[in-house]
Formats: sequence, C-alpha cells, structure tokens
Amino acid sequence: MNNSSDFGNRLKTERKKLGLTQAQAAEKCGVSARMWGDYERNISQPKAEQLFLFKNAGIDIDYVMTGKNNNVETFRQPENSLSNKELELLALFRQASELGQAVILSAARGAEKKEIQTNSSK
Repeated sequence: MNNSSDFGNRLKTERKKLGLTQAQAAEKCGVSARMWGDYERNISQPKAEQLFLFKNAGIDIDYVMTGKNNNVETFRQPENSLSNKELELLALFRQASELGQAVILSAARGAEKKEIQTNSSK
C-alpha cells in the first residue's frame, strides 16, 4: 500500500465522516474493535477481502488507499478544520432519525434567517 503511514489517518477520517465509533465501524466491517484500532494506528493492514467489507460499510476505499478522492460530488475538509462543536453536531445529525434531522435543519435555517433579518435591520 502506498502511503501506508497515512492509511490509518484516512481510515479514521472516513469512520468519523460516517459518525461511527471504532467499535461500530469494526462491527460493520466484520473485524474486532481491537483490530480496527490497530488499523487506525498503522499497526496492522487489512487484507483485500476486508477492504470490500469496508466499502460495503460506506468507507471510500479509494481515498483510504491513495488519499485521492475521485468522487467530485463529495466535499472533503481536513478533519482538523472543524471545531469540536461542529464535529459533535455532525455526529449527532448523522445518528438522528429523519425527523430529528429535519428538526436540526429547521433550527439551523431558522437561525440563519434570524441573523439575516437582524443584520438587514441595522
């Protein structure tokens, strides 16, 4: 694998993008939580057949393996460019039901409209 030292970091980024803990990602991908941790710490590398399970779980294998994202529809920010509050909100949004996500979006849109109205009345 090229850039194997970055493999674990990119795998961790993909896991967090999906809003999963290490244990949840491990379960979805058919490996132990300890093994998943070893992957993220670059102690161990998954076998090819495991990568197919990763892909089926929603992980962008091209990105994890090469660092390149071929999907132009996906917008990626470096993980550390989001604040802790933003990361928490993203994780909560991903875990919420459809109704919960609608409420979150409605609240965010309402706050945006209120801010625009406040700024325009000045």
